[in-house]
Amino acid sequence: MAGRAGTWWRAIWRTVLALGVPPLAAALAFGVAREWAYGSLNGWLTFLAGLLLPLLLLGGHAALAGSRGALLVALSAVPAGVGVFLTLSAVDAGVLADRGVEVDCVVLEVTKHTKTDSSMDANGHWTTSTTTSYDHRLSCPAGPTDHMEAGSRLAKEGETLALVYDPRGKAITELARDLHPRGMRTAAEVAVGAAVLLGLAGAVREAREELRRRRWRAGRW
Repeated sequence: MAGRAGTWWRAIWRTVLALGVPPLAAALAFGVAREWAYGSLNGWLTFLAGLLLPLLLLGGHAALAGSRGALLVALSAVPAGVGVFLTLSAVDAGVLADRGVEVDCVVLEVTKHTKTDSSMDANGHWTTSTTTSYDHRLSCPAGPTDHMEAGSRLAKEGETLALVYDPRGKAITELARDLHPRGMRTAAEVAVGAAVLLGLAGAVREAREELRRRRWRAGRW
């Protein structure tokens, strides 16, 4: 009887972790990023160390779940990690929406960069991938940046780009047309929600398998 009760408590605790770790990681990322943007948190090393905490939390959670064969719970760290990065982007977008300054920058020059990487798989076959980026050299009246790199050509030489920058320098400069704070928040919530659902499914599956094994052992005796 005590063993069965222990099985149930273990299952409940694992379910709590599966449900709680993804939103906790996103909340940590949100708290650090918001304190960095609006509070007294200073120093890039402190900021980066704080951002590593959510990823370490998710990594430890996935490793523990994987070590006991709970693959769905371990895989839930993937959408949770995506949710962490989307949360950071959402805070950045919110900062720019709150206090960002929009400026029109003239494109002085666009330089195309092409990078080719080759790799060999386990069967000895070579694969080649090509990545193209465009470096836009800019002239901005307020001087938030003098260049912007993107995966496509944003504008031609002589045209203007509307940028939004943070006067305090705490947020990454963005194109005005790409600034969608509400959409970023929704995307972060969807990613974390997917992680919670995946973790819940994994926790339920793990509990059922453990109960089945326990009944099988009891039947042998």
